[in-house]
Amino acid sequence: MKKLLAAAFALVATAGVAAACPAWQNQGVQTGYTTGQDLWTPNHYSVTAGGNQSLRNCGWNHSGHVISRPDFEFQIDGLEQYRRLEIRVNGTCDTVLLVNDASGNWYFNDDGWGNLNPLVNLSNPRSGVYDIWVGTYGTNLCGATLQMETF
Repeated sequence: MKKLLAAAFALVATAGVAAACPAWQNQGVQTGYTTGQDLWTPNHYSVTAGGNQSLRNCGWNHSGHVISRPDFEFQIDGLEQYRRLEIRVNGTCDTVLLVNDASGNWYFNDDGWGNLNPLVNLSNPRSGVYDIWVGTYGTNLCGATLQMETF
């Protein structure tokens, strides 16, 4: 009985830590709907980058800080006719980008767009839900703009 209670306590304690980490199951702070055609012209979304969750403490092999919930949760339809979906951030500080795509794949980038701004290029994107976290390399928060575009 003691072992069973100890195991249950360990499970609950671990679940509390995991719940704070980024998870696609968490509802996005901002949700929306768009199409690949809408993204043929870049769309821009304001966000406060950063958060209190260290990606390294959450088991990621990357440095950065985000919030638990995705900053954005988009249903994007009509992507199959496009070769590429580009997701990028222009921030006032060193930003990072974490994306969970419609197929459940995770992508991370830091500085891929240059000047301390991240970029994720998704080839042959699928329609569906995209969860996006805009984080910071350090612990400070800053203003940023998420940009999405299809090619």
